[in-house]
Amino acid sequence: MSTVAVTGANGFIGARVVRAALQRGHAVRALVGADVDCANLAGVPVEPQPFDLRDEASVRAGLRGCEAVIHSAALYAFWLPDPQEFYRVNVDGTRRVLDAARAEGLRKLVYTSTGATLAPPGPGFEGHYRASKAQAERLVEAAAGAGFPALVVHPTTVLGPGDRRPTPTGSLIVHYLAGHMRVYLPMQQNVVHVDDVALGHVLALEQGVPGAHYVLGGENLGMPALLGLLQEITGIRAPRRALPNSLVLWLGAANEWLSDHVTHREPVITREAALHARDARSFDIAKTCSDLGYDPRPARAVLADAVRWFESLR
Repeated sequence: MSTVAVTGANGFIGARVVRAALQRGHAVRALVGADVDCANLAGVPVEPQPFDLRDEASVRAGLRGCEAVIHSAALYAFWLPDPQEFYRVNVDGTRRVLDAARAEGLRKLVYTSTGATLAPPGPGFEGHYRASKAQAERLVEAAAGAGFPALVVHPTTVLGPGDRRPTPTGSLIVHYLAGHMRVYLPMQQNVVHVDDVALGHVLALEQGVPGAHYVLGGENLGMPALLGLLQEITGIRAPRRALPNSLVLWLGAANEWLSDHVTHREPVITREAALHARDARSFDIAKTCSDLGYDPRPARAVLADAVRWFESLR
């Protein structure tokens, strides 16, 4: 099988993509960033190779000699002290990967976007994470339109082992387990196991059509149903009160102002989290299932595994 470069190979999704690719017989070059250690690759038979999306030479060297790349490296956060960092990494970094892939004659590129880019943004502030991922996505679409074999996958709400930071997605489970969740945002969630997402990446590499978009999701749930499952799994009482999204947006703006001008620490509530809730919707994975043979597990199994993972870290 082909030699596949995986960017962000020490990250939450990237490390599971490495495992999935190896299990399906691919040789893997694990390209790792310096912002996270390599604990997620412990026991995996690969030699991590340092990789910097900000450095054109590093990107070119990382892809040299490979036949394909799964570009999963990205900044996934809802606030940063310098918001331009989202664009330097997520947009400019993707441009470098595309340029290097074309220059090195790679036969395929799979770009990891997000389900958030599929929801049309509402008025006003769009959110730097979503905006940067959408801009990078357009670069991939343009490359595919010009004949380069690139495609896009859209993970939804990803949960499971290896979420060490945790991600904004995993923070929901962390807060629930800590008993800090007293209220919730009324929103639609589509929960999917990280291993199903990882396999979906490799299936897209093997069978995906250049220029296509594939949703790597699972079961659609409203927040009351999701929290009800968490209550059944953990025995911790689920919150019953929903907060208006408009209030959370206001609190997010206030918290971000304090972080930007006073504390210089991550805000407790962010505007982008509220925007994700406002714009969240159900996802249809029928195309991914029929075209790629994708078959994700049910939400209860996803949540149970996520709970086990985060409890193991306490």
